Amino acid sequence: MILIDDDEDDDVFRLQAEVREILESIRVLKEKLHAAVQSLSRLQKTKVTLENDITVKESSIDIDRRECIGLRKNVAIDPTRGGANFSMPLNGF
Repeated sequence: MILIDDDEDDDVFRLQAEVREILESIRVLKEKLHAAVQSLSRLQKTKVTLENDITVKESSIDIDRRECIGLRKNVAIDPTRGGANFSMPLNGF
């Protein structure tokens, strides 16, 4: 028969409590890792969406520069009337 004194008993309980604490820490860290992985996935999807939006906007700006600037030059702006007076010459159409 093995006799365990009170000091050894206390040590065992402390070790068991420490093991429970470590296991709980592992569980919490796994939850945080899972949440971080999900967040990263959402951020990557958002990045792709934003990059696509930027590409579309750059294309729109390029089309505007090539095709619309010339038309705007023909529109007279009257600041006293709050904007364009829409007296575009029709000679180019």
